[in-house]
Amino acid sequence: MASTRTVLIVDDSSSDRGNIAGFLEDYYDIIDTGNTSEAYEILNSNPGKIVAVILDITSDGTYGEEMLRFMKKKENLSKIPVIMTADTESEETEINALSAGASDFLYKPYSPVIVKKRLDNIIKLNENASMANDLQKDHLTGVYSEEVFCQKAIGILEENPSTDYAIVYSDIENFGLIKDLFGENAGNNILVYMARVFKHFISKNELCGRLEAEHFVLFLKYDKETLDENLESVVKIINDFPVNMNIMLRFGVYKIEDRAMPIQAMFGRAILTVETIKGRYGQYVAYYDQEIWEKQMHEQEIINCMEDALREKQFIVYFQPKYDLGSERVAGAEALVRWQHPSKGFMNPAEFIPLFEKNGFITELDKYVWDTTCGYIETWIKNGYPVVPISVNVSRTDIYNPDFIEIMLGIIHKHNLEPENIHLEITETAYTDNPEQIIEVVKQLKLIGFVIEMDDFGSGYSSLNMLNELPIDILKLDMGFVQGDMGTNSNNILSFIIGLAKWMDYAVVAEGIETEEQIQILRNMDCNFVQGYYYAKPMPPDEFEAYMLRHNILDRIDEISAPGMSELKFKKSQGVMLIVDDLALNRKILSTSFSSYFKIVEKENGAQAFEYIKENYKDIDVIMLDLVMPVMDGFTLMRHIGSDKKYKNIPVIVTSQGGEKSVEKSFELGATDFVEKPYNLRIILHRVQNAVMASRRKEKDVEI
Repeated sequence: MASTRTVLIVDDSSSDRGNIAGFLEDYYDIIDTGNTSEAYEILNSNPGKIVAVILDITSDGTYGEEMLRFMKKKENLSKIPVIMTADTESEETEINALSAGASDFLYKPYSPVIVKKRLDNIIKLNENASMANDLQKDHLTGVYSEEVFCQKAIGILEENPSTDYAIVYSDIENFGLIKDLFGENAGNNILVYMARVFKHFISKNELCGRLEAEHFVLFLKYDKETLDENLESVVKIINDFPVNMNIMLRFGVYKIEDRAMPIQAMFGRAILTVETIKGRYGQYVAYYDQEIWEKQMHEQEIINCMEDALREKQFIVYFQPKYDLGSERVAGAEALVRWQHPSKGFMNPAEFIPLFEKNGFITELDKYVWDTTCGYIETWIKNGYPVVPISVNVSRTDIYNPDFIEIMLGIIHKHNLEPENIHLEITETAYTDNPEQIIEVVKQLKLIGFVIEMDDFGSGYSSLNMLNELPIDILKLDMGFVQGDMGTNSNNILSFIIGLAKWMDYAVVAEGIETEEQIQILRNMDCNFVQGYYYAKPMPPDEFEAYMLRHNILDRIDEISAPGMSELKFKKSQGVMLIVDDLALNRKILSTSFSSYFKIVEKENGAQAFEYIKENYKDIDVIMLDLVMPVMDGFTLMRHIGSDKKYKNIPVIVTSQGGEKSVEKSFELGATDFVEKPYNLRIILHRVQNAVMASRRKEKDVEI
């Protein structure tokens, strides 16, 4: 069977072409011609298809050599291996052909075995070389890959011990926005254009590579004056790219001092350097210096001891009260982490929180804070102390963790708390990073019963869009709105945001409050809650506990999380709530919401549920039933329940996707109520309460 790989045979002798084709056609597709003009046309019209050329040299030695030289001058043809052929043996002819670029040489008459073997070897060698070359180069831009860049840089340093070199790292601050506005192709075109510009400034023993995304790295001879001039030219040329937006290009330069340092470590220093000028208008280049080195060493010290610090509980949770502005009573508090280092002393969170967010350790620290905070709340409840909801921070890394909800529920259950004891503070920047994911996660958290606060509102770029899409409860204003001089413009902005939040039925917390003037302005704007040094600073747990015992506390959490809704008078039952749903998360949401009121039993489908009902129907207070499940669906289970009178007093609440036919059919089959997903926790609490109470009333009436 012929291969998809094609071999071109060029020979003015039709019989010779036929001979070669005869014993190759079982292995390759064959194209043959007797003149060079047609051969050129075949090569140009079949790019990437022809894997080798068998070319006759003719008796005068010019026919084939001219074509060979032509191919080697053309970029698109130069990599195709050429096997030259001749009628008579001539060492001089063979040497000339090989010198001109031929891959091999064959003499007539041909040996089929030798021709096949030589051709296979040449093609395989060429394909391996092409593959190796592809691995060396970045597929999109054609510059070196990171691995090859590092290898070549090491070699150049070793061969040029007396020459100063530098690593230059480039970053485009607004590259993501460019791609969003103009599309992926436009972004790729910019990267290709940048690579060409960089290569223009590269000379012998200098390199250009691409690390990832929009980040290029250069290995250049170090002359600061020349480097500054060249980088300035690069910025101007790249900003000439035809896109209607300024490309904010930044460079971090590390002059190589320690040649034994791994090249990747040099990248790290250049990257660290470029971070120092991000967001600075007009500054596009920075050089690694002693100050940056000291900062890097300090950060490394923090990283080295962070795990021990967590294990040894050097991190302490502080609490800062929040006040209801109308009554001036304590309405809540925020949990804030502090680090009491055994040798460095008290460390400012600004020193370690950004670093932990960058290296991922923030996830472990957050879990520690959540668990510690819930532990304190559990103790306060057991001791009969006044308790207010505590806000804890949730980083964007936490939200992206697929186990986040399970982790949070586990901590809540561990300390016998309700979700409403904890408010979750999510920063606005988490929404701007990945709005779809955060919306989905917040919806699930709301179903479970957590109160969601949007922290640092006003610090991002999509605030109004976020308000429209994200199902939050409380808006927490960025400190910048309320600190400093609250002039007319600031007041107008603040008033607009508070008014908008109220119109959308959000409560508002203003943080960073320090003066009586700020309090009066916020009170006139009908702001709900305030937090700041004017009332109280963050304090350690024992201080906060004493503080709460001395101050007036809002009576119920409802006054914060759901104004206008009274607390349910739902007493704990000894009976069972049977939750039937094939999705574990749906079961978890309901079990968490109702575990304080019922003994919870979970089943994955109607068949399992019916077996349980037959054995335990006298213990069941209510069945929460999904409709769509494998093995036995909800409709079938309701038919089984309805067919036996002994099950008739068990209320069945269908919790499923809406649809008029589904609702109608559910009630026809005896459902007590239908709650459409996604549902409001407090509404479903009332629905369950009403259904259970009605069932109990019916049983009493029967007894009478």
